[in-house]
Amino acid sequence: MLVLNIVFLSLLTIGSVLYTYKNRTELACMDGMIIAMGLGAMSSVTLGLNIQVLLASDLALATVIAVLIGMTVGFCTGWLVSLTASIEGVMAGVMGGMMSPMLGAMLSGPMLLIWFLDIAYLLVILLLMLLVKEARQAFQEEAELLENNTQTVHGD
Repeated sequence: MLVLNIVFLSLLTIGSVLYTYKNRTELACMDGMIIAMGLGAMSSVTLGLNIQVLLASDLALATVIAVLIGMTVGFCTGWLVSLTASIEGVMAGVMGGMMSPMLGAMLSGPMLLIWFLDIAYLLVILLLMLLVKEARQAFQEEAELLENNTQTVHGD
């Protein structure tokens, strides 16, 4: 069950990074920072908790894997928009990757928390998709305004 959940979370994360890639030209730096932070933190928290439960005997290895996952997701997502966004994503990935294995090691029955965090991750991704939609709309409105201003100046 944990392996299937890890595969599901991995596919969800990859899909979210690809969605960011598809819309990267219409995202401002702040949008990229929020997306990179959200994906870096949530991927490292959810996957880190699953990995800790899977590797219950090795907290150090689970922590290293979770941090690397979070840093990679945060960097790749942020890098699509700006260097500032990638730095934010890396730091959020480190923070989430450090916390989740420790939390997993303290729980006697982690499945309820795993499912709760999966649902939270889905909600975060939904909010990030709404942010991208809003940013795309603002980008298109600015482009139309710029085009109208250019036509007015040139007298077309």
